[in-house]
Amino acid sequence: MQSSESFSSANADSCELPPPYLAAAEAEPAQCELLRQQEQLIDSTSLLPVTFRARLSALLSYWRQVPQCLHYWLVRLLSQGQGVSAIVTLFQLPASDEDGPAWLKLLAMQAGPLQRWPEPASALEQALLWAAAALLLPGEPAEQARSELRRLLSPAAYASLQALLAFIQACHLWISAYPERARPIDEQARQLLLRQLQHREAREQEELRSLLERLDSCTDEAISRRELELYRRQLRSVLEAIGDSVLLYDQRGRLVYLNAVARRLLPLLQPDHARLASLAARGGAESGEGEADEVSPLLVAEAPAYAPLRRILQEGQAIAGEQALDISLQLANGGEAIFSFSGAPVRGSRGQIIGALVIGREVTARRRLEQRAHTALSALLAMAEALVQADNEPAPIQEGQRESQTRLIMLRLGELTRQVLGCRRVALLGLERETERVQHVVVTGVTPQQERLWQESVLGAPLSAFLTAALLERLRAGESLHIDLEAPEFSHLRRQIRSYSVRALLIIPMCLRERLIGILSVDYGAEEHRYSPEELALAAAVARMATLVLEREHLLEERAEARASVLALREANRRMDEFISFASHELRAPLTVLKANAQLIKRLLQKASALGRDLSNKNDSGEQDPTGHSPLLSHPVLQRLAGIPELLDRSIAQVDLLDRLVGDLLDFSRIQSETLQLVRRRLDLAAIVREIVQAQQQVHPGRDIRLIVESADEVLVEVDAARIGQVLTNYLLNALRYAPPDRPIEVRLRVEGQRARVLVRDEGPGVPPELQQRIWERFYRAPGIPVQEGSPVGLGLGLHICRTIIQLHGGEVGLESQPGQGATFWFALPLAQAADLSSAIQSPDQSPA
Repeated sequence: MQSSESFSSANADSCELPPPYLAAAEAEPAQCELLRQQEQLIDSTSLLPVTFRARLSALLSYWRQVPQCLHYWLVRLLSQGQGVSAIVTLFQLPASDEDGPAWLKLLAMQAGPLQRWPEPASALEQALLWAAAALLLPGEPAEQARSELRRLLSPAAYASLQALLAFIQACHLWISAYPERARPIDEQARQLLLRQLQHREAREQEELRSLLERLDSCTDEAISRRELELYRRQLRSVLEAIGDSVLLYDQRGRLVYLNAVARRLLPLLQPDHARLASLAARGGAESGEGEADEVSPLLVAEAPAYAPLRRILQEGQAIAGEQALDISLQLANGGEAIFSFSGAPVRGSRGQIIGALVIGREVTARRRLEQRAHTALSALLAMAEALVQADNEPAPIQEGQRESQTRLIMLRLGELTRQVLGCRRVALLGLERETERVQHVVVTGVTPQQERLWQESVLGAPLSAFLTAALLERLRAGESLHIDLEAPEFSHLRRQIRSYSVRALLIIPMCLRERLIGILSVDYGAEEHRYSPEELALAAAVARMATLVLEREHLLEERAEARASVLALREANRRMDEFISFASHELRAPLTVLKANAQLIKRLLQKASALGRDLSNKNDSGEQDPTGHSPLLSHPVLQRLAGIPELLDRSIAQVDLLDRLVGDLLDFSRIQSETLQLVRRRLDLAAIVREIVQAQQQVHPGRDIRLIVESADEVLVEVDAARIGQVLTNYLLNALRYAPPDRPIEVRLRVEGQRARVLVRDEGPGVPPELQQRIWERFYRAPGIPVQEGSPVGLGLGLHICRTIIQLHGGEVGLESQPGQGATFWFALPLAQAADLSSAIQSPDQSPA
């Protein structure tokens, strides 16, 4: 077939208007320059005629509804010398799939590869235009068109067509992204066309006016598009403001829109136009048919980001939330970026899938941070496990075992720190609390021999041997140190660790209660490293954990010492209780004999005195001594014997005191061994109180002891009468001891609900509030309270025994007192229930030991 142009011919283009797509791309200068270079490369290397490239660009702008450059392409076509009729015929070329078989049939009629390019506006040229444009339009004929074009065009020419189509698509994307920038250029082209109409023939003027009217509407949907323009602008503003990449695809997976963020990633999301153009320049001889097949796909369907698009378009799945896909993309600088892709299908009015919306978010830093955080969290959890893994030991740990266990935990901390920070070495030094000498040494990242040398040079040495006083003060204040060993002031430290090739040290103090108990040292060997805030925070956390390890060991030592002390004290108390019980039993028997002998001697003396008086009365001589007494009565021996009963009374009183003290010791021993037994019986508490008060009134006839019973009926209780009497006697003896002799002592019995209360009130000095709880403790005696009567000797057990006895009866004791206003000691017992007649009653002859 004859043609006026060969594959390599190029007509001059006299259009001086700047391209609208370059005006749109100027919004991002770097991308604009890239687009300009691609255009120049295509112009210089493409094997397609200039007129065909311009006609294909104009046709695709018309078919793909990109009106911002239609007037520009009209001017280009006219400047290339194309006739008005040919141009009108071009824009009348139908774009529907129904006309596809006719054009494909015309292409199929060609016997072999084209030797010359067909003339513009010819049927074959129009078929080639339709087939080339069909590659960027949806529909099934696209594959057949691709097959026919490969058959008719050489591999180099087909590669040129691919590069051109990719470039046209990129231009349309820029115009769609920035239509306001492209529109002024196209309006200039329209005004230029209107001026040129004046120099055309009438027929051509009519054809051009008709074409311009049709282009003003561009498509039948122009009115609808104008109505939606405002909405599109608003939506575009929203999409442009989104911080994620937004990509819109048609139903065949072809990119039709991307927002500002995605445009910055454009080289990653579209084909390599420069590579396609260079392939076209090299020709089919270099690339071969297989290479052409490899690069034949035009759009991003071959990129890794196509994986979510395929699921959306082919499977109709919406990808969101946890289903988002993380995909790694290689950057132009050789790096790697991670994108998280989500999206959903776009459906038509009948529910069919007509496209896909894909949202890509760069999560490289986030994923790396998550990975690092996960690693750090795992390490911290492992550190926490290491801290508590030995707290549940089944048996006591010996000293050597505990030190070994502490070392293993600190080694674990050091290894985990190296894993998280990626450092060369980690050293943990534990210090003695008082001297700050190195007590524990753990180093990771060194050989066993190096660790042994480290321990030999550091263990037992004071920290001041390695750091100056100023640095130590900063560590004690909790400040971390970054030591550059290249600095002259650290030359001494550099000499000590010169065999380890350390350039700088990070030293973090391990402080507890404002005391330095250790340090953590981190280094990266000979390489330079700048610590991030996260690394410093993590190292500080490890230092705090190591502090807990050292404090744990210290507490374990103290606990072991405390356990030994408790066991020794428990054994001493046991032996003391045994001694008290034994001594009480052993002392009571001789005291009983001593008291009985004293009482016997007193009676014998009383009988001897009576016998002497009788003999004196029978003496008939009537002799009297100078004092007027009988000589027998005035005998010196009898006079001395007359004072002995008083001495015996004092001895008996002291024996009674000793007996009471021994009784208290014996009761205390029984309480401690939980062998104090009660013989409970249903008794009248009023009768018990009267009996005890009368007994004390007889023993202390000179004291005013008053009894007030507020209940006329019996006050029945289930008690051990002897023990309750012991409690009331103790209360009365305390009142007699501390109250003034001329002031009364009042004993009162009252019934309060379901319990009976016995109160003993005196007018003594009282008990200070801070001592009112302590006086019930064993072996406690209130200081500073003077004794008014009786012996001040006591063990401080009486009130403790009283409280125990009342509590064993299910009652309670108490004290009400104000300093200088006396004291009221009381105890309360539960009343016996009327229906409780079956309680055990022991033999009345039983009494406490």
